[in-house]
Amino acid sequence: MKKRLGPTTDLMPMPALLVAVRTGEDEANVLTVAWAGIVGGQPPMMALEIGSGHYSTPFIEREGNFTVNVPASTQVVGVDYCGMVSGREDPTKAATCGWTFLPSTKISSPLIAECPLNFECQVVRKVEASQGAFYLVEILETHVDEKVLKENKIDALLVDPLIFTPDGKYYRLGECLGKAWDVGKVLKK
Repeated sequence: MKKRLGPTTDLMPMPALLVAVRTGEDEANVLTVAWAGIVGGQPPMMALEIGSGHYSTPFIEREGNFTVNVPASTQVVGVDYCGMVSGREDPTKAATCGWTFLPSTKISSPLIAECPLNFECQVVRKVEASQGAFYLVEILETHVDEKVLKENKIDALLVDPLIFTPDGKYYRLGECLGKAWDVGKVLKK
């Protein structure tokens, strides 16, 4: 028996991501975002929902770019802090969390050095939504710590990405259940 809940946002899991955007000459703000995902491959595209009231939003509008930084599960305290505290209250959130900025190679917004995976993103389109906007971005460059590579490919377990669920909890990845486009072959006729 199934119970009807009506429309929900209970898609699980979602990545806990850190968006960094340039706010001044040598300054940037960090914002935690969970409503995001890859939406295209050629060119690589991502979509993120960001509320209009966030401190970072006018800077995203001005710069037309930001970085999406994938934190490891060990960074959960800083990620949660950057989701709770506005850049208006703490304009140096990255430093508060013990993180440092590195310059990007193709955009004005910086990378977070301590995150194992970083994407340089250029805003392609903004779609207004009820409490903010969906930003469709092109991924112009990907940076990855060498320690999370296995045979020159990103290994998800080595990245150890922080996962967010709609019930307001954080998790880390679990066991591998099989290889995509392979485990289903047992049902092929």
